[in-house]
Amino acid sequence: MSTVRSFEELEIWQLAREIARDVYELTKKELFSRDFSLVD
Repeated sequence: MSTVRSFEELEIWQLAREIARDVYELTKKELFSRDFSLVD
């Protein structure tokens, strides 16, 4: 069993960051760019 020194080492945290990055990329597209409540 390995020791986790910081939350950044957790695989679930790394996957969440990837998903967040994908969501930001999708909301930059023109279809979503005018829907300010969705983008926020």
